[in-house]
Amino acid sequence: MECPLVSVVIPAYNRPHTLKIAIDSVLEQTYPNIEIIICDDSTTNEVQEMLEDSYLDSFPKIKYYKNDKNLFLGNWHKCFDLASGEYINYLMDDDIFHKEKIARMIYFFENFENITLVTSYRQTIDESGAILPPLYATERLYEETRIMDGKMLANVALTHCLNVIGEPTTVFFKKTDLIERFGVYKGKQYSLLNDLASWLNLLSKGKAVYIPEALSYFRIHPNQNNQTLGQNAFTEWLDIMIASRDDGFLDTDDLFRTALHSYHERIKGRPQFAVDIKRIEMILKTLES
Repeated sequence: MECPLVSVVIPAYNRPHTLKIAIDSVLEQTYPNIEIIICDDSTTNEVQEMLEDSYLDSFPKIKYYKNDKNLFLGNWHKCFDLASGEYINYLMDDDIFHKEKIARMIYFFENFENITLVTSYRQTIDESGAILPPLYATERLYEETRIMDGKMLANVALTHCLNVIGEPTTVFFKKTDLIERFGVYKGKQYSLLNDLASWLNLLSKGKAVYIPEALSYFRIHPNQNNQTLGQNAFTEWLDIMIASRDDGFLDTDDLFRTALHSYHERIKGRPQFAVDIKRIEMILKTLES
């Protein structure tokens, strides 16, 4: 029986060097049936030239699309729409897969029922690929592999105001399980918490798997979106926390209070978040009444 097709989808942007490393990590996978979809939002032709020189003639499993104009979040949607696989794994063009990532993760879908998301510990690396100590958000959640209710894993992220589930590179899922556009949750497109928005969609439907071994490598460098836009991501946390309750996340007032207090701690003393602080105070007052 042929193994199900897995689509590794890469929204590329102006990083031919790290993209080459990312592609090689997919080509080295032990899992045999993979296609690579690259949608290129670059402002130059460097990515296209690198791919034409090194890959496109030799690897028919790689499909490349150069966008006529910058699509921003639309590039993520284009990658998803062009994927033919039963399973999807996004890969950021500056991250890396462990060679057994796909094989280890698809195992749970093929052998257990009602799995909608598989994630793992992700190892942080620097610009040159050297190992870095974990960030607070990337610390290992558990020391053993766990299968758990999706809402349980989501609540860990929401109550800590941290995406402990993982960046797009980290998470593996079935294409048909993500019925909204990537980054859309309860009808709203999230731009900076787009990964968490999609994880909530998936986790609302079934079980999650957490693997404690590092099956992906998350590169930290000055030019990534996390560094240039990271602080602004806080502006989306309150909306996503409130919206998540409609799906049964933060299902007790105590959990909701914990999430609100975590968010408040992250933004207090920052004048740009004055409106959110007032919203939190009003919500907490309502919970107490």
